[in-house]
Amino acid sequence: MTQTLRRLLPKGGTLPATEWEHRHRALLVLLWLNVFGLGAYGLSQGYGLGHTALHAGALLGFAVVGSLTRLTRLVRAMSVSLGLLTAAALLVHVTGGLIEAHFYFFVMIVALTLYEDWRPFLVAVAYVLLHHGIVGTLDPHAVYNRPQAWAHPWVWAGIHALFVAGAGIGAIAAWRLNENVRDRMLATQAQLEDAAMMDSLTGLPNRRQLMADLRRLSETPDPAETLLAMFDLDGFKSYNDTFGHAAGDVLLARLGHQLDGAARPAGTAYRLGGDEFCVLAPAPLLDVDAFLDLLAGAMSAHGEGFAIGCSYGAVVLPTETSSTEEALQLADQRMYVRKTGGRPSAGRQVGDALLRALEERHPDLSPHLGGVAAWSEAVATHMGMAERDVARVRQAAELHDVGKVAIPDAILLKPGPLTPHEREFIRRHTIIGARIVSAAPALARVAHLVRASHEWVDGTGYPDGLAGDEIPLGARVVAVCDAFDAMVSRRPYRPGVMTEDQAVAELRRCAGTQFDPHVVDAFGAVMRARDGARDTIAA
Repeated sequence: MTQTLRRLLPKGGTLPATEWEHRHRALLVLLWLNVFGLGAYGLSQGYGLGHTALHAGALLGFAVVGSLTRLTRLVRAMSVSLGLLTAAALLVHVTGGLIEAHFYFFVMIVALTLYEDWRPFLVAVAYVLLHHGIVGTLDPHAVYNRPQAWAHPWVWAGIHALFVAGAGIGAIAAWRLNENVRDRMLATQAQLEDAAMMDSLTGLPNRRQLMADLRRLSETPDPAETLLAMFDLDGFKSYNDTFGHAAGDVLLARLGHQLDGAARPAGTAYRLGGDEFCVLAPAPLLDVDAFLDLLAGAMSAHGEGFAIGCSYGAVVLPTETSSTEEALQLADQRMYVRKTGGRPSAGRQVGDALLRALEERHPDLSPHLGGVAAWSEAVATHMGMAERDVARVRQAAELHDVGKVAIPDAILLKPGPLTPHEREFIRRHTIIGARIVSAAPALARVAHLVRASHEWVDGTGYPDGLAGDEIPLGARVVAVCDAFDAMVSRRPYRPGVMTEDQAVAELRRCAGTQFDPHVVDAFGAVMRARDGARDTIAA
């Protein structure tokens, strides 16, 4: 019976401090309105200024105490509760015991529900009982409007207190319902937060959880050494193509479970997405090489017609780097080197073939492409781009003119100015080039840079009219380096050649319209570093 009653009653204490303060301020405002409103109403009913001042003074004391933030929540809540109940009693008094004025008590009871606390309700019942009993004994006509109540004030005080208690019970029921709703909302929110941090396929923490854990490590004073290892499956695409995605999902779940088992109890396994996984573990407790071999073994599977292995890269935080971003990049680069085994990637081989075809078609472009590629690689490196991204920028610089294989020589090599029609035709080379490069899936990101290599940061470039950060950073790098090399190289339509200083001045003049100012600054820094190295060698 007790447990059943306990389940029906509110738990209490579930109201957050900020929400309690918000509700307290609302009730405090209501009390201050009563301070001034009842005073004005008393004057309108013919009460003298002194009498009215007594009414306002009684409420004023409660309002001031309720406003003192240095006091405890209980003291402030009790003060406001007593003030509101006193306001209800004063309304009955000012109206000469008008029966309708008694309803104001019930309005205050409902208002006190906002506190979600037992004590204001107990205060309300005791207040009504004592007020109606004592005042009803001293001046029955000030409280009651019938002979029976005048004759038996305490009996009727008890009856009124019971009605107030009934209102309190109704308020408590509403309070309990509020708690039920809040509990369900919090439970749902917790489930959503858990789901957001968990990979649904493997049940492992996901990339978001990894980033949160790494951020927590970076914010820890004097953190212990932590091993960050990234894993990428070898042969999984072939497995997926052969056995289907459903079988691939089953395999990923199994390998994730194996990795989790191998990592525990020392470390935590994560699935980053696709066939990429990660492990965090405290390095001082491990034989790192043996631990990595154990993890790599857990990420392998063999069967009839398939063999799955993995490549991995590892870094120790904060020994090798204290930056989360750098640690992830370094681990990814080491994994990439292990995966390729030092051999040219498929994307590199395809890119070389396309570059050779372009050189055969237009041999005069070869020095230009080499120059743009070298400048682009240096600028991208100076700007702190990841090694893999630097490689993509260099390859995009080499291939940014590959679409010119589709441009007739009569237009491409024309010594004079181009007509508007010819200019529009030659502008299509970025679209054609991106289409050619993207035919190799391994070069999809390079193709994206090729297409955007002639966009302007002010949005007036081509072919898509991209602006600012909408243009990939790699494409903005290629654009600056391409323009510089074009200005210092002799062209059929422009026999004159700028000096390097003139070309750099032109880049700076066009920074913010055609070129990204940050890339132009980085290009200038690379040039100064080159010139400084030349001076050192000459000396």
